[in-house]
Parts: sequence; C-alpha cells; structure tokens
Amino acid sequence: MAFRTSCYSFLTSSSTINIAVRTMLLAVATSFFFTALDMHLPVPAAVEELTVVSLLLLLELSFNSRRQTSTKKQSCGVERKIKEEDIVSGLLGRLQVAAKAGDTDAAEAAMEKILASGSKPSLVCYGALISAFAKAGHVKRAEHWLEALEASNVGSPNGICLNMLISACAKSNAVDRAEYWLAKMPSLGLSPDVMSYNAVIDACARTGDVTRAENWLDKMKTAGTNPNVVSYSSVLHACARSCDASLAEQWLKRMEKEGAEPNAICYNSVINAWCKEGNMRKAAAWLEQMSQRGVQPTVNSYSTIIDKLAKAGDIDAAENWLARMAEAGVEADAVSYNMLFSACSKTGDCARASKLFDHMLERKVVPNTICFNLLINTYSRQGDVSGVLYRLRQMREQGIQADRVSFNTSLKAFSRCADPTAANQMLEEMHAAGIKPDVATYNTFIAVCMRAKDAQKAEGWLCRMAKAGVKADAVSYCTMIDAFAQSGELHRAEKWLEKMEGSGLQVSSGTYGLLVNAVAKMGDISRVERIFKRMEQAAVEVTGSTYNALISACARKGDVDRAEFWLKRMRATSTQADVASYSSVIHACAKASDLTRAEAWIEQMEQDGVQANVVTFNSAINACARCGDVERAEHWFKKMVKQGVQPGVLTFNSLINACAKALHLDRAEKWLRDMPNHGLQPDDVTYSTVIHACGAAQEPQRADNWLKAMLSALYSKGEKPSSFCYNSVAQAWVRGGDVDRAIYWLSEAESLGVEVAVASLNSVVSALTRARRHEEAEIWSKARNQRTEKPRFRAPRPERG
Repeated sequence: MAFRTSCYSFLTSSSTINIAVRTMLLAVATSFFFTALDMHLPVPAAVEELTVVSLLLLLELSFNSRRQTSTKKQSCGVERKIKEEDIVSGLLGRLQVAAKAGDTDAAEAAMEKILASGSKPSLVCYGALISAFAKAGHVKRAEHWLEALEASNVGSPNGICLNMLISACAKSNAVDRAEYWLAKMPSLGLSPDVMSYNAVIDACARTGDVTRAENWLDKMKTAGTNPNVVSYSSVLHACARSCDASLAEQWLKRMEKEGAEPNAICYNSVINAWCKEGNMRKAAAWLEQMSQRGVQPTVNSYSTIIDKLAKAGDIDAAENWLARMAEAGVEADAVSYNMLFSACSKTGDCARASKLFDHMLERKVVPNTICFNLLINTYSRQGDVSGVLYRLRQMREQGIQADRVSFNTSLKAFSRCADPTAANQMLEEMHAAGIKPDVATYNTFIAVCMRAKDAQKAEGWLCRMAKAGVKADAVSYCTMIDAFAQSGELHRAEKWLEKMEGSGLQVSSGTYGLLVNAVAKMGDISRVERIFKRMEQAAVEVTGSTYNALISACARKGDVDRAEFWLKRMRATSTQADVASYSSVIHACAKASDLTRAEAWIEQMEQDGVQANVVTFNSAINACARCGDVERAEHWFKKMVKQGVQPGVLTFNSLINACAKALHLDRAEKWLRDMPNHGLQPDDVTYSTVIHACGAAQEPQRADNWLKAMLSALYSKGEKPSSFCYNSVAQAWVRGGDVDRAIYWLSEAESLGVEVAVASLNSVVSALTRARRHEEAEIWSKARNQRTEKPRFRAPRPERG
C-alpha cells in the first residue's frame, strides 16, 4: 500500500526533478518499443519522434488535471474553514456588543448559535453574558450560564462576575442565593473580597434582617477582610428598615470606634430610623450632630424628616424644615416639594399647594410631571375644573410632558362638573399632549353634558367618540339612558336602550332597571310591563329591585290585583321576594282598606321566612286604621314590639288614627302618652289626629287642652303647628256653642301666619249669624271673602269686654 502511494505521488508530483525523471523514463521506454518494432517493421525516425512527443504531452496533461482537482479540493476545505471561523467571530462580536448594551435576549441568542455551531465559547463570552443578566436583575438566567460555564471546563469566572451576580441576588431580595454564591467562591478558585461581603450584607439589609447582616459583618472580619464604610452603611440600612433606631445608633458608634468614618449615607440611615419610629426630636438631633461632625447634610437628610411630617399631616412643621434646609445651603429638589404637595393633595388645600409651587419656581427648582399631577389632584379633590385646566396649560407651556395619570387625575374634577365648554378644553389639552382619549374619558364628558341637561351635546360626544374609533361601552349608553329617564324623557331613554340592544353589547338587568325605576316613579305601569317583556325576550334575568319597582308602582296606584300578580310571578321565579316586595303589596291592600288581604300577605310572608320590618307593620296598622279596627291595630303593634321591631312615629300615628276613627279617645290619648316610653316624641300629625278626634266626639275642651299641649311641645323644639289643629279646635268650639273661643284660636293662627281654612270661617260666620251678632258676622264674612280672593287675610281680633 505504501509502495502504491509512493508511485502515485511520484507520477503526480509537479516538482521539476520528478517531471524530468518521468520524461526520461518515458523516452527510454518508447525508444525500446520502437527498436523492437524496427526488427519486424521499419518505422521512419520522424514518426518515432512524433509519437514520443505526443505520449509525453498526453501523459503530462493527464497528471496536471489530477493535480488541479486535488488543489481545488484542498482550497475549498480551507475556504470553508475560514468562513466558519468568520461566522463564529461575528457571533462573538455580536454577543459582546449586545451584552454591553444590556440586550440580554440578543446576547443569549448569539451564545446559543455559537454552541450550536460546535464551537467552544471563551471565558470572556460566558463572563459577558453572565454579567449582562446580572445587571438586568435576571438572577436565574445569570445562574444558569454560570453553571454552564462550570460544566464547559473553559475556566473559572472572575471575582467581578461573581460579585455582580451576588449583587443581583441582593437587589431581588434573594438572600439565600447571595449567601450560596459567596460560599461557593472558594471552590471556584476565588477569594471573596470586600465587595462580595458588602453585596451579601446589602441583601440582608434590603429585607430588614439585621441579625443576618451583623453575622456577615462578623464573618467578614474573621475572614480577614476589613469592612469599609459601605459595609457599615448596609447594616445601618438594615436597622432603619427594621425600625430599630437604637441599634442603628449603636452601630454608628461602633463604626467610629473601629476606625471607619461615617458618611452622609450612614447618618441618613440613623435619621430615617428615628423618623420611622416617630421620634422627630431624635431625628433632628442626629441631623445637628451630623453637621457638627463636619459631614454635610444632603437633600435626603432633610427630606426624610419633611416626608414624615407631611405624611403625618403636620404641613406647617414640614414647611419649616424646608426653610431650614434652604438656610443650611442645601438645595431642595422636586422630590422634597412633592412630599408637601402630596400632603396638600390629601387635604385638598389648593391655596397652600399653589403658594408652595410658586416658592418652588422662585428657588429655581424645576418641577416634574409628578409635581403637576399632585397639584392637579389637589384641585380635582375640590372639583375645581378651572384650576385643573390652568395647571395643565401651565404644564404644557413649561415643556413638561403630561402623562395618562395627569389626565386620569384631572377627570376626577369633572365628577360634579356641568360645564360642557370645560370638557372641550380638556379634550384640547389631551390632544396637545398626544394622549388619545379612551372610552372612560368620553363617558366623563357625556356625563358632564347630561348634568348640564344638554342632551344634544351629550349625543354629539357619542358621535365624536365613534369618529375617533373608540367604541361606546355599557357605561356610555347607561349614562344616556339614566339621564333621559331622570329628566322624564322616557321616549328618548327607550330609544337609547334600543340602540344599546342593537350595538351588540350585553344589556344588563341594571341597565333595564334604570328605565324601570324612572317609569315606575311616574306611575306608568303599562310601560314598565312592556320593558319587562323586552327583558324576557333578551333573556335578561329580572332582579328583585326591578320587580319591587313595579310592585311599588302598582301599590302607589292602589292597584292591589296588579301588585299581587307581579308578586306571585316574582315568587314563581328564582328571584327571591324580600321584605320590600311584600310590604309594597300590603301597602296596596291598606290603601284599598282591604285588611283581610293585607293580613293574608303578612302570613304568607312569615311562611316564606321573610322577616317583617317597620314598614310592613305600619302598612298593616294603617289598614286597620282605615277600617277602624282598633283591636287588630293594637294586635299588630304588640306583635311588632314582641318581634323586636322598633316602632316609629308613623306607627303611633296610624295606631292613634285607628282609635280616633273608632272614637276611642281614651285609647288614642293613652297611645300618645306612651310614645316617650319607646324613645319617640309626638309630632304635628300625632296631636292633630287626637285633636280632630276630640272635635269629632264633641269634646272641644279636650281638643283645646291638647292644642295647648301641642303648642308647648312644638315651640320647645322650634317647630310651628299646622293649620289643621287650629281649624279642628275652632270648628269643635263652634259645634260646642262657644264661637268666641273659636274666634280666639283662629286669631292666634293668623298671628302666627298659619293659614285659616275657609270652612272654619264659614262655621264662625254661621255661628255669629245664629247668635244674632250680625255686625261681627259681617266682619268675618268680609274676612272670608278676602280669604277666597287672596292667599292670606287678617282676622278681626275679638273685643275684650
């Protein structure tokens, strides 16, 4: 095999010696061939020479062709290898550039491609990728590639790379992982340095774990690594986070003893710790010590105190510290003022916030977006739309970009606004800031127009909303429906309900309820029932409140049959009838003076497990009063008290009315006197009912006494009696034959500005005429005529004889 390879190499070699030897050997062989041939067949010399040359030429061309093919193959292999090296080199460059720019996705993609190509990334590549992930705070990805580096046997990471990973663990509050990597450094051939320990101590500090931070500081010293200012400041930060100000003080003193000079950050941690404990005196004392020891306080030194005072609502003290900061030569920043703006925002103190803002500009402090947002919120809390718009304009003029928060905060001011012009101005400011209004913004503007009772502009906003490509939502339609329903424009309300149904939006039972409640209040029961049918067609569940609105409307109309029909229908569905449902039907029965049906529904209510309330019992007692059934009225009252339901003034008035209709004066008076025992005081109606009953029973003196008692009780409360009482007593005295006493009470009523009924004047005129007191009758007759012509008259005073 070796001999064949050598022969092939000799025949195909392109060296000068090999070519000469091959030519000579071929010439000799050809000469021998033609010499042998001449013995049998003579050949001309020219033919021999031509033959030799031709063979040599053909043989050399053949060998040369093979050599070229072999050379091309070798060249292609070299080119391919060079191209692959160029690709890998490009990926390495791309990885490093991406890692430096913080583009972890691109860097990781480049690393994956390098690995996929079969190449072995260098230690620098791994380090760049791990560092990029650590800087970005992606701890798990950084750890993944660090483990991949270990498995690759390329080499060990350097200390900077590990420190960055530990720091990333600290920032993500992963204390356990920070400790793990610090402990692993020796196995990677690295010695932890001060930065390594500081990163772990910082991790403990961020979680407020003081004990853990202290332990690592001690371990640091034991390992022969001297702590620096950063080490101690991290422990101080941990003390502040855990609100242990006394321990922070101890560490500051220990730090000084151990030869580390505290800096402003260290003092700020102690000040912050005392502020968190609420001890402002100690915080101020450390600020003073800081200055005395030659450490210049920073803006954070003062801002910590200002922030605590502002959050506690002590704005005066916070402003005082702001002034002290300026006197100390420390320039306040926007953050310092924002603390005060936030306090003003909570109290809605626009005047103070404006004054502070002016002071801020005078001090050449540049406000930021947060400053304006807090100012705007202060105005919004007061509903000051003009103030909000002014600050938005000022913001734009000063070149400060308003954000979505700025406008969302501004929109709060429009919750009570009824100025459509202000809505337009707000939209202009949004466009100027490049903020696209969303559906909530348009809904706010629609509500503004509806409060202004300008339905046309509200509808115009809906059109503008559609042109802007913002789709109206349920709130948009509900705002329109509710506004028209409340204004009594039920036709337009129904029109918008139809539009909502046709828009593809799901119309909720609450939306239908808006229209039902409005229609029910107007007593249009037929229209309510039509809406109910639409709800059924739309497969919308009718809620209890919607049923109650319809039943209540029937009750107010006194339509017992219809009220009962809807209550029965409600009970047949899954909707639970409540106390309001039953009470409305019972009230309808009471209005119809149908005591039997009222009591039957109370029994049904109890069977269904629904507890009666004061309204239910009042309706039942009122039904008894209308029927004059005192015993049943008292029965329901006693049952009411037994069940622990507190009676009201209306309860007693209905009970007294039942007694009055049955002319049971003693019982009526007893119930009136019993009211204070239930924590109640009789009102004008209570007295009027008893007085009227006395008059009807032909007991004017009794009525007179109750009127005096009534006047005494009402005057003590600063209330004025109604005309009904005076008229009842006057007419009782006329029927009792004492027209002078009647005249006295009518004159008293007139002196108090209480209207006197024409019926009372007629009674007096008739009584005087029967008594042949014609002159007086004529006077009262004129007074009566004046009463019919004018809203008031001046009654003639009775002569004192």
